[in-house]
Amino acid sequence: MRIALVAVLVAGVVPAMAQGIGGSTQQTTTTTQTTTTKSQSGDTTTTTTTSHSETTSSGGGFSLGNPFARPSDAPAPTYESLGGSWKIGEAAGTKTCDLTLEPKKFISSYSASTGIGCPEGLFGVSSWMLLGDEVRLMSPGGSVLARLHPGPNGRWRGRTEQGLEVFMVRD
Repeated sequence: MRIALVAVLVAGVVPAMAQGIGGSTQQTTTTTQTTTTKSQSGDTTTTTTTSHSETTSSGGGFSLGNPFARPSDAPAPTYESLGGSWKIGEAAGTKTCDLTLEPKKFISSYSASTGIGCPEGLFGVSSWMLLGDEVRLMSPGGSVLARLHPGPNGRWRGRTEQGLEVFMVRD
């Protein structure tokens, strides 16, 4: 006697759909198939279980959850290479202000300052930190005000903690 049981589980669209810039979305579908086969010969029962899992992704565009990857031939950013004068502004607007990133550590942090007219959420930047390819602009109390990632042509893109899309370019 041979019995075959097949179970198919479809996770469907993973809830982590990321809304990208320009309204594009990224969608991931995971399908898992498990097959269990039981065969009996006399007093012996043999059970064989095989599983197959497949994940597919579709969509496109830029997602701030997956920031622009640094080109493989581009040097990794450093405090020294990012230090100096920048403009920071709203990605969808014209509101910009001056941003200065100090390349040398002062006591326990790297100083930063913004000028007047900054986008919402960026007033009062007092320090910054570099974690891999991510620049974090910090408040005097040490909370993160914005996170930016490298983009094309030396431009950096990111979001404030309030969700405002921002950019940073050399002044």
